[in-house]
Amino acid sequence: MSTITFGRLLSALLLGLWLPIARAGHTVLIWPVDPFLTGAQKATELWVENKGATATLLQVRIFSWQQEDGGERYHTQQDIIASPPMLRLDAGQKQLIRLIRQTPAAAGPELAYRILLDEIPTPNDRMDDPANSLTFQMRYSIPLFVYGGQSSPDSGAPLLSWRVIRAQGKPYLEISNRGPVHARLSKTRLGKHLLTDGLFGYVLAHSRHRWQLTAGVEPGAVLETRIDNRNRVWRGTASGQ
Repeated sequence: MSTITFGRLLSALLLGLWLPIARAGHTVLIWPVDPFLTGAQKATELWVENKGATATLLQVRIFSWQQEDGGERYHTQQDIIASPPMLRLDAGQKQLIRLIRQTPAAAGPELAYRILLDEIPTPNDRMDDPANSLTFQMRYSIPLFVYGGQSSPDSGAPLLSWRVIRAQGKPYLEISNRGPVHARLSKTRLGKHLLTDGLFGYVLAHSRHRWQLTAGVEPGAVLETRIDNRNRVWRGTASGQ
């Protein structure tokens, strides 16, 4: 399985001795980055490893994930639980987290969840002068897709379309997915504008999602994006063109 490193992002502006120091510390490795549960599975695995120099505490929670009105919505649920829900990782230590299905998933389109791992500050995170320091709490977010019956990640394919809309006076790219499985989009270009050379985002099954645009779109522009979970490139003009 592929792995991804979520590094601490440290942004410190050393403009003078009177400014507080912003600090970050841990680096957590998480794999796989695309866990899933099929109808035959009661549990799957997620591994985390502390690549930093000090211990870290992590709280693990799982939320159901929907895309409504073009945005992300997370809701509490008990269908899938994490074991253990809290863990301490010393420097260099790795830990298995089991993602356990509590209730059978009904046959139909895939269900989407988000696994949130929140770092809890420890006493080691404090500096000698806490009044002049800031400690950042990191959040790591991993998608989880669940299938019921005989369905699986290969049950169907995303069916994409797109359009440009305006909301509160700002232009947005809205991508719709009428397929029974999600689309993980990367390396996305709209007309002459490269939107990203890396991960762009997800459009869940039977959902739509919006991204704010910083520039106008020329008539007849083509959206080109890579659907990573299908290992192919998709191209299309706007809906109605």
